[in-house]
Amino acid sequence: MIKGRDIIIFSDDWGRYPSTLQHIGKILARHNRIIWVGSLGLRQPKLSLTDIKRIAEKFKRIFFKKKGSGSNKEVIEVNPVIIPFHDWTIIRKINSLLLIKQLKKILNKHRFVEPILITTSPIMEKLVGKLNESSSHYFCLDDFTLFEGAFECIGMLEQNLLKKVSTSFSISENLMRSRVPASGRNYFLPQGVDIKHFMDKVETVPDKIKNLPRPIIGFFGLIAPWIDLELVINSAARYPDYTFLLIGKSAVDLDMIEDYQNIIYTGEIPFRQLPAYARTFDVGLIPFKINELTLAANPLKLLEYLSLGIPVVSTDLPEVRKFEKYVYVAMDEEEFIELIQKAADEKSDEQKKLRIEEAQKYSWETITENVSEIILQAEKKLS
Repeated sequence: MIKGRDIIIFSDDWGRYPSTLQHIGKILARHNRIIWVGSLGLRQPKLSLTDIKRIAEKFKRIFFKKKGSGSNKEVIEVNPVIIPFHDWTIIRKINSLLLIKQLKKILNKHRFVEPILITTSPIMEKLVGKLNESSSHYFCLDDFTLFEGAFECIGMLEQNLLKKVSTSFSISENLMRSRVPASGRNYFLPQGVDIKHFMDKVETVPDKIKNLPRPIIGFFGLIAPWIDLELVINSAARYPDYTFLLIGKSAVDLDMIEDYQNIIYTGEIPFRQLPAYARTFDVGLIPFKINELTLAANPLKLLEYLSLGIPVVSTDLPEVRKFEKYVYVAMDEEEFIELIQKAADEKSDEQKKLRIEEAQKYSWETITENVSEIILQAEKKLS
């Protein structure tokens, strides 16, 4: 494990969502000092209510700074002032100068020495080599070029970043094949699960879902454009006596589900409360559309479902297919719907035990240990 080091991490805003690097960062923060640089933006802002709220949140983070949260007192949260129009070359140059100036001031203030640099954002590629880092590492968590509204420059910046970094980690085989660093040090990064968080026994069922008819067919996570809501609706129509419970923030219009009494949408709930809701699931769903974006995805929720021991029904995603011994993987819509009933009828304690045991192999502690070893080995080769 990396210990006693200074680390700079460029990722999503600290504490906003329990993302892959948030989990890894929390473990690294137990043994190291971390400067966590919040989101630099991956898509063009719009005049929408969602983006206005997001801008307000960023404003609050920038001007009402705090140091870490909870037990992670060694996380120094930084939300830099930048101009969010990265497709303009002149703006990118200005932003790079602003970022370097802001970060060097913070590095000097906290006396960071030869920090390890980790990033999930291609936007900061000009900073590699400018912060006196001992090594640099790109964590590729999605094909950002395919995100709706993504900056056109993302692909170019990502390729530039790959030419500079010491190593690259990708969460899917598809991303590994297309995101190869010039160093040749290219690694698969499996998703993980906070075993204790999901496996600690929860006695109280939240009031809002206490009396829902069973079986409960559940989904939690961001309801994004890549979630196949029509597939969920068609499943709910086939099984009117089942409850389909959707939990999470929605980035799409949900008017289409309003006519279905057996589809319940709770909205977003805090991560700390999620196990209390998820433990009511009889089946967990991964209803992703199959397209170029999702074929490169690796759903974080898969191992979280498995840690609960519940049957999982998924569309045919390459990274999910690796777990087909423990997951019902559907080749098409009709099979997906049929497998829901099969999963709901499953009462095997042995299968439940096997799912939990499989999830335990992917604890974030184990994954962070493996990542740390790779980074430390890379540094030895660079020295």
